[in-house]
Parts: sequence; C-alpha cells; structure tokens
Amino acid sequence: MRIHDEITLPPIFDDLDVGIIAHHPDTGEVLDVNQSFTDLFGYSAEELRAVDVSVFTAPSTDFTQEEAMRRIRAAADGDPQVFEWKVQRANGELCRVHIHLNSATLDGHQCVLAETLEKSEFHSYKRRVRLLNRIIRHNLRNKMTVLLGHVNQLQQSLDDESLQKEFEPIIDITTDVGSLSESVRQIEELAEPDAAQRSPTNLTDVALRAVEDARKEYSDVQISVENTADVWVMAGEGITYALDHAIANAIEHNDRTPAKVALSIEENPNTGHGEVHIADNGPEIPEQEIAVLKEGAEVCSTYHGTGVGLWVMQWCVDSLGGELKFEENHPCGNVVTIVLPQTDAPTDE
Repeated sequence: MRIHDEITLPPIFDDLDVGIIAHHPDTGEVLDVNQSFTDLFGYSAEELRAVDVSVFTAPSTDFTQEEAMRRIRAAADGDPQVFEWKVQRANGELCRVHIHLNSATLDGHQCVLAETLEKSEFHSYKRRVRLLNRIIRHNLRNKMTVLLGHVNQLQQSLDDESLQKEFEPIIDITTDVGSLSESVRQIEELAEPDAAQRSPTNLTDVALRAVEDARKEYSDVQISVENTADVWVMAGEGITYALDHAIANAIEHNDRTPAKVALSIEENPNTGHGEVHIADNGPEIPEQEIAVLKEGAEVCSTYHGTGVGLWVMQWCVDSLGGELKFEENHPCGNVVTIVLPQTDAPTDE
C-alpha cells in the first residue's frame, strides 16, 4: 500500500479559501489536496495524485522540479518555506501563487503541507504602485526639469535666431510625457474588473492590424510579418496593447538604417502555447530594463527609455495569463516573445 492511500486531508480543509496540498516529504509525491487547490489549478485530485510538481509548474528555468523538491525537503527537515511560484493551470494559463510549506503529521505519517494562495490581485496592485512610483520619480520629474531648463533658455533668447530650434526639445518632451500618461491609462484599464473578460482571438489577425497601424506611423521602417499561422488564444484588449508597445519599442529605440522589425506567429510544438515573436535589428535591450520586470527586483535604476513600454507589455501579458520572454545574445538584435495559452477556434453556429 502506498503512503497516499493512507493519508487524506481532514474534510474541514475543503471549507478553506486557501489551497492545501499534502506532499510526501522525500519524493514530493502529491498525497492529497483540498477543493480550493483543485479549483485553483483546474486539475482533479485524482489527476494531481498521479503527477509531480513539474506538471503544474510554469515552463521556466526559475521554477523547476528540482527547486520544488529542495524546498519540500527543507520544510520536512523543520525549515518552513515561504515563497512565490508560477503555476500552469490545466487550461495552460499561467499565474503566480504565494506558497507556505510546513512539516505536518496526518494519519500518523509525516508529510509537507503547502498552503497556496493566488497572488494576482495583490501582485497586480503591488506592481502598479511600483510602476507609478518609477514613472513619477524617474520620468515625469526628470523630464519636467529638462523642460524647465529649455523654457528658461527661451526667456533669455527671445530675439535669438535659434528660437524656433529651442522649441523642438520642448515638443519632444511633451510628447514623451503624453505617451507615459497613455501607458499608465492602459495599465489602469487592465486593472479594472471587466478587463478579465476575454474571447477567442486569432493572434495573426491582431498582429496584422498592429503592423498595419505601425506602417502608417513609421513609414521609413521595414516592418514585415514572416509567418501567419492561425493561432487562437483567449485574449482581450491587452494583447493589442502589448503588440503595439512591442513594435513601437523595437522601432523607437533602433538606431540602425534601415530599422527592421519582423513578426512571426506560431504554435510552440513543445508546449502547445501560441507565440508571437517580435524581432528587430536594433541595439540590445539594456539588462537593467529587463531585470526590473522580474519579481522581487528593486526598482531603483534610472529609466533609460525602454522601461515603461516593457512594463506595459509585461502587465498586458500577465493579465492574459501568459508570459513575456526575451532572447539573450541574439546575433541580429532583439527577439521579444509573447506566449499565451491556446484555445479552440470559434465554430459557426
């Protein structure tokens, strides 16, 4: 008789709003789960008992079966573990959860209990505050300081022939500030309750519309779509915002002549997820801009130009249960990938 045939969680655990899972202290085997846990992940208790942690962990080098086992064994040895984890629900959607591991005894057997709480609401609030703080401290304040300096120069040179030229940075900075405000508006919009409403969306259709709009605004940039496979995902307005920012970032921070941006849409054969790749021939995205997107990173570096757009992209993708990836050391520039769980194409009734 296997140990999980002898261990069951008390029925009262099914009344808790927190997901509870019991692990074997040595193997990490799932022994039992409560109803809240199955509701969170979308797997039945029977399905969970037959798999290891890697099955419901998001594909990532940061969240692995080995790391999960290290934490389970540490908790079994009397060292409670508190951390965040990225999970993959049965429908392929990704979300972050807060986990607290403790050693416990059930039915005379030692096990490790994992209390699991979805972090989306708190995580969303915390990241929004950090973003707004970043913008206010490093962007609006600094840009307004520059603006004031140019205004002072204008006051002293009203009769100077270079007066018109002095207006150019003022216009540029004002435009920049307006763009930041629009980015914040989009993020606030995604945080509204009805932003969670999604419907089957063809990634290629969205990408083609985004490319068409970009070509009108950036007529001197070579923008192409290299693959137009029909890939259906559950999405809302967030995917449009994410693609618009991805293309704009690839263009506005590209000093090459000519600047080139190429999109491709595909189904990942290993994960079954839908992916949009946005490649450019521009300079490498600064590591510090990517680093601040990671959970737990301190938002202390000065904004260098790409950060807010990347934040909006991250927010949009997070709101859709997806993942934003950056290909490092790409020989020709940058490749940003938006990953979203697939869904069935709608059928005509």
